[in-house]
Amino acid sequence: MNDAARPDTKVAGAGDISGGTYGDVTIAGAGTVRGDIDANALKVAGTAEMQGKVVAKTIKVSGNATFADDVQASEFVVSGTSEMRAGVGVGLLKIAGACTILGSVNAQRLEIRGTTKIGGDVQAEQFDAAGVFSVGGLLNAGTITIKLYGGCDAHDIGGETIDVRLGKPWAFLPFFGDRNLTADTIEGDTIYLENTRAKVVRGANVTIGPDCSIDLIEYSGSLVGSAGVVSSRKVAATA
Repeated sequence: MNDAARPDTKVAGAGDISGGTYGDVTIAGAGTVRGDIDANALKVAGTAEMQGKVVAKTIKVSGNATFADDVQASEFVVSGTSEMRAGVGVGLLKIAGACTILGSVNAQRLEIRGTTKIGGDVQAEQFDAAGVFSVGGLLNAGTITIKLYGGCDAHDIGGETIDVRLGKPWAFLPFFGDRNLTADTIEGDTIYLENTRAKVVRGANVTIGPDCSIDLIEYSGSLVGSAGVVSSRKVAATA
């Protein structure tokens, strides 16, 4: 369907929207979307409950939104609060508010500036966090950059380049209690770690910064720093 044939729809007070194909969907009051929708843009400034699957070019949540089924979008920005009860597939997922995702995330870029809890795995090209996050499964990305402003954790972490550092105090990014990254295993090519708690770290070139607690490091290239490391060993590089 071409864009000219897509009708716009809006809820300004309280109301329902039927599933279907739309141009712009705007919920500024309290709205329920009953069924699957395919939209150019979904904007939630009030309270919204999405009962079906959502496919959109852009999704922006500045209010509160609940998504009961899978979500697919080119760009998804959360500056309010959102709960996604299934999986998310996006080009860019940017979270500046508070977000809970019960399923897994597949994204080109995931950017966290607020608080995020993900129950499943994360697969991304770029993972950039300067907030608080929890990943129940595997966090896997080509490039992983983490600035710690509170407690962060993932079951396992894998990537090509992994950089974990203590965040610097900014007016709009306050500290939230314990500021450590916790994971069972961390594996990558080039790894730099600060304030990290891990059972096993594996990499080619590994640098250990301040305030780490690591049971075992296996490295095939170089290891710089050993404070807080119980054991380390050099291994043959894998093909």
